[in-house]
Amino acid sequence: MDAIKLTRLNCLFEKALDNNAKLVEQHELKQLYNEYVNEGRNQNKSKVITLPFKVVKTAI
Repeated sequence: MDAIKLTRLNCLFEKALDNNAKLVEQHELKQLYNEYVNEGRNQNKSKVITLPFKVVKTAI
C-alpha cells in the first residue's frame, strides 16, 4: 500500500474515532482497511495445503 493511501487511511480512521466521518468516508475507510489487511495475503494462498479429514461416526 502506498504512502498516499496510508495517509488517507490514517485520516479517515481518526475522523471515525471522533465520530465525524460521513457515510461515504466510513465506506472508504472500510475499503482501505480491507486493502491494508489483505495486502500480501494473495501470494500465500498458493502455499496452503488442504489435508483430508476423517469422518467420525458417533452413536446418538
